[in-house]
Amino acid sequence: MSADTDARYLFRRAREEAEKADAAVARHASEAEIAAHRELALRYKVRALAASAPEQVLCDAMEKFNSSGHAGAGTIAH
Repeated sequence: MSADTDARYLFRRAREEAEKADAAVARHASEAEIAAHRELALRYKVRALAASAPEQVLCDAMEKFNSSGHAGAGTIAH
């Protein structure tokens, strides 16, 4: 599977999981179910971005981490 095809698939899966999260909210599902769908959507989106432009994603992430004042701190704030 090419990176372009892979990225399109991953973006599609991210949208599907986001729609599932919205549907779960609408039907008043448990917070755990909603969070699980949101987490999957986010994971798919990150993987899609990495597949579509891996060097740019890595550079942007490192730049954001370094500019946040956490460089060398040893832990990541959540």
